[in-house]
Amino acid sequence: MNSFTVHGTTAAGDELRMTNGGTDVFLDVLTLAACALARTPWQQNLALHFADGHRLGRGDFGYDLSELPWTAGWPQEKDFHLEVIDAAAAGHGWERLDHPADRARAYLAAYRPMLAGFTPVPVFRSAWWGDWRIAPPAERLERCPRHEIYEGELGCRLCAP
Repeated sequence: MNSFTVHGTTAAGDELRMTNGGTDVFLDVLTLAACALARTPWQQNLALHFADGHRLGRGDFGYDLSELPWTAGWPQEKDFHLEVIDAAAAGHGWERLDHPADRARAYLAAYRPMLAGFTPVPVFRSAWWGDWRIAPPAERLERCPRHEIYEGELGCRLCAP
């Protein structure tokens, strides 16, 4: 089971748990939206996190929102993250999927209030996540010609799941 949390809590509403298939669908729709909207290095890094997420180590994926490398610009970063969730929930890019994604709406509906109620603390650089103030390598931002999402480190998540 994969888990997304807020401040490491497991209180009701503070944890979103998904199966491997559910996690894939969740990240697929977030990737479609994030890659379309990302402009800044932080936004591009978040989009890449979704694009490469859950591709290795299946059944052991997730993060706590406090682990993301928020910067002093966290209000704009949080707004972007919420905008990505809203675009994904509205079905942005879903026509490019080779599978149904309807169950993602429930996951997004549970994830959004977790993020909305969260106040990030800037960490700037994380040993695990790196420094998201720095633009990702250009080759990771190359787009799949079919799906128009970042290739990331592992190739298009929708071409080669």
